[in-house]
Formats: sequence, structure tokens, C-alpha cells
Amino acid sequence: MFRQIDLSHVLLLAALVFTLYGVRRSLPGTGLRAWHDRHTSPHARARWHHVLALELTELVLAGIFLMVGGAKLVGRPDMVALFHDIGVGQWFRYATGTIEVTGAALLIVPMLSGASALLLGAVMAAAALIELFVLHRPPVAAVACLSAHSYVAWARTSRRHLSWLHVTGPARHPLALSSNESVKARWDFSRIKSNRRIVRRASSAYPFTP
Repeated sequence: MFRQIDLSHVLLLAALVFTLYGVRRSLPGTGLRAWHDRHTSPHARARWHHVLALELTELVLAGIFLMVGGAKLVGRPDMVALFHDIGVGQWFRYATGTIEVTGAALLIVPMLSGASALLLGAVMAAAALIELFVLHRPPVAAVACLSAHSYVAWARTSRRHLSWLHVTGPARHPLALSSNESVKARWDFSRIKSNRRIVRRASSAYPFTP
């Protein structure tokens, strides 16, 4: 991670997230696209606060790792100094930067974001250990990113995001009446006879044995 975060980093991250938002919205089957089409889609009852939280977390993580991984690959002086302090060699900077940029690109695709979160989560776990035991400083940024990756990996690999998007109402009993038809149905003798036949069939299929 960057040793110091200034206004230019914040503005660059905001621009990246805004661009990735447009890319994610254009992809079929994404939560952002369903949210924008929610008035004409079958997902009107979706839990949009959960869906948007997951989608925006993925986009922010993608923007962060595009910035950080790109800084490693282009050889920013602070990144070169960081890996010099680690003492492994600059090849490790290139390897880490490649993994981070690749993982950030995969985070944009919903079908691959779960695997990407697991990969980048492992990188952040290693980064937290390096910062703690090699650089001797608190791994605040690494732990924060690891927590966000854990959330994304849990939501995607457990397919919990599908339950947030496809919310179904409680099952209706076949003999139950809706409120707008209940009064009429009470005096609909053909409906009453049909319901009695259903009850008799159910009783004969599942006889009661004391």
C-alpha cells in the first residue's frame, strides 16, 4: 500500500471507481444493471442495500488494487523502497503487482470476483504478516482490505448474493384466498365444491392413522 495518501490518490481512486461503475453497469447479469432496470425487471423486491454494498465494495477494491498494483509495476520510488526494505528483491514487486492488477480486473466480472477476492485476500494476509514481522508496523491497510475481500468472497462463493437479488415471497397455500377475492369466493359455490374435492383427494392420499 501507499505509505502516504494524499488528495491526488483520492481523486484518482474516485475517477477509477466512476469508470469501473460504468463498465460494471454495462455487463449483463450484474447487480448494478438490475438496480438501474429495477422498475422494469422481475427483481423489484430485491434487497438492494445488500446488492449495492457488495457491488460497490468490489468496485472500490478493484480501483485500489489497480492503483497499488500499477504503482508497483511502473516502479514508483516509494514502492521500490518498500520492497528494498522487505529484502526479497524487486522481482517480488513485479510478481505482486501483476497479481494485484490481474485480481483487480477479475473483480469487475461478477462470475470471477469471488475467486479474485480469495486470491487477493491471500495476498493481503501475506502483506499483513510482512508489515507486522518484517517492517514492524501495524498492518492497518492490509487488514482493512483483507476484511473487504473476505466479505466479497463469502457473498460470492456462498451464492448469498443470489438470494439478495432474487427475493421470493412466502409460499401460498393452494386453498388460501387473496384479500381482493375473499368476499366473492365465499359465495362462489363452484369454488367451494372444487376446494372440497381437493381436500377429499388429499385425505385419501394421506389417510390419518391414530
